Amino acid sequence: MTIRLDYTIPLNRNNSIPNPPGYLPPASAKQLSSRNTQPDSDAIIKQNRKSTELKLRRAWDLALSPAKSLPMQAIMLYFSGSGVQIFSLGMIFMLLTGPITAVFNMFRAFESLRPTPTPATTPSSRKSNDSLSTSTSSEPSYGPLVLPMIAYVACQGLVLALGLWKCSTMGILPTGSGDWLHFETRLDVGRIPLSKEH
Repeated sequence: MTIRLDYTIPLNRNNSIPNPPGYLPPASAKQLSSRNTQPDSDAIIKQNRKSTELKLRRAWDLALSPAKSLPMQAIMLYFSGSGVQIFSLGMIFMLLTGPITAVFNMFRAFESLRPTPTPATTPSSRKSNDSLSTSTSSEPSYGPLVLPMIAYVACQGLVLALGLWKCSTMGILPTGSGDWLHFETRLDVGRIPLSKEH
């Protein structure tokens, strides 16, 4: 008695075994061509709106990220001590130069988060302006990102203020009157001629 294994796929569709999850049956050329049709303009507008909301949410996360790191930086500055040491000076240098470079590179940081404007076409003029609207697609602008960028600059200013406060507690900043004694001019009392009494 011989056993024969049959590895062919049965052609009948009434098979009792269901397809596994994620299995896509092979499609014909007609089905593939119907799937690759141009999407509706309403679907494009909805997709652009969703991507704009996601980009704005990410822009706010980027804008508030310096403020979220402030407590950790304050704790590290507290434990570094108030003495003038290499570790505390390195941390202060990072706190002073980091916000300045971040503000100067702000447009580069927000460049990938610029929302793409949606083309405003009415349903009546949609067919006539199809070639015009696709050829004159406008560039993404920084307009919707103005508030996150202002918040980003304010949060970087808080980081800079924390670094300046640490400098003043260490005595590095010239805030006292004794720090400016070299620039004060004083009268030489010994060279002033005395007035003659009559």
